[in-house]
Amino acid sequence: MLKKKFLIVVLLGLIGGMIFLISNQSSKGTMTNVVQTTKKSLKKNFRFKTIENKIIDISVADKLFKIHGMEDKIVFLKIFGWDCKYCKREIPQLINLKKELGDTFEVIAIEAQEHTLEESKRYVKEYGINYHIILGDEQRDFYSYLQRKYGWEGIIPLTIVIAKGGKVLAFELGVKSYSLSELMKASLLRN
Repeated sequence: MLKKKFLIVVLLGLIGGMIFLISNQSSKGTMTNVVQTTKKSLKKNFRFKTIENKIIDISVADKLFKIHGMEDKIVFLKIFGWDCKYCKREIPQLINLKKELGDTFEVIAIEAQEHTLEESKRYVKEYGINYHIILGDEQRDFYSYLQRKYGWEGIIPLTIVIAKGGKVLAFELGVKSYSLSELMKASLLRN
């Protein structure tokens, strides 16, 4: 267990300085209409309810996302859509990462294409999803925050990689191969 913790600390030390902001490069993703608002949220605390009725509280600051109860985990905070072909490509990778990394890793995925609770539960069952899903129709303030703070324009999938303690390591737009995740997984499994 100590070896695993040491490897996580070493890995995070190596990648801790890498923060990727959205660039003008084209990414493969789907445009949503979630940030077509002029309201610029100044809100710093967000409460999310999963489709399984679990409450997840997140406090934000400059390049910091404190996810209450998950401070000791690496977290992928995702915005995705069930109808987004790029988002669907990532689902099996996320399921496998969660299986392989267990309690050291979490995925919180916000469904931004406004599907119903019943539809989302059906997709979770169909895909065998083992991570948190949140309905996105009540998340306008959070989307507005991401727009204001990170310049997000509504392209999904969006992945925010959060280190233990809440530091934002990456803000990745569009479909990804999770090379960072594969590096994390490889380091954790070398004990």
